Amino acid sequence: MKKFQIAKFGLIATAALSAIASSIFPAAALKYGSADVYRVGSGSSSVIYFHGTASSSISADIGYVSKVSSKLAGACGEIVLSSSTVGTSPTLKVNSTTVTIASLPTQLLPTCTSGSFAEARSANFKTPDGKVVLVGNTAGTSATLDVPKATVKTVKINACGFGSFKGSDSAPLPTTFKVGSTTYTVASLPNAMDAPKCTSGVGYVPASWLSVGGGS
Repeated sequence: MKKFQIAKFGLIATAALSAIASSIFPAAALKYGSADVYRVGSGSSSVIYFHGTASSSISADIGYVSKVSSKLAGACGEIVLSSSTVGTSPTLKVNSTTVTIASLPTQLLPTCTSGSFAEARSANFKTPDGKVVLVGNTAGTSATLDVPKATVKTVKINACGFGSFKGSDSAPLPTTFKVGSTTYTVASLPNAMDAPKCTSGVGYVPASWLSVGGGS
């Protein structure tokens, strides 16, 4: 019978028998101990791993993710955001100032003539049709906007039964996320330290996993 090299590059096959089974049944999944969700690393460099059915997908609701853009103020110093742009975000930022949308008064958007509204608007407001109007900006200048978006990440599970996602500079990892009805706190997830590997449908785990029963 063909033997497997046990410690190449610091990784081992889950065991000779399970490695053979993986090559025959690629759906056999790797798991870190009893954890269905775990992380590798800490802080913003963490990678979140999911145990699941091979070749399926998992939807992870990561909440509101920052989305930065810029927009020119109109002739009356107004920035008008459509309801579709605002979406369900509870807050937004304009030039680093936080605006709580639910706290805005509902008013009509007056016409703007020669740099002045037909009816004075001294504070931000929302319109009856869901627009958010940010006032007090310098006409014709660009403002930086951050309108967070409700975001669900689709995690593809590979042939070995695991998938992952990580943060980036533009979209760092959330503090918490939800899969189905279960909420996970990233900092509280088991830290596997090293990541599993999947090569041609055969799964491999780090040697350190054996002490926690990994590679089931």
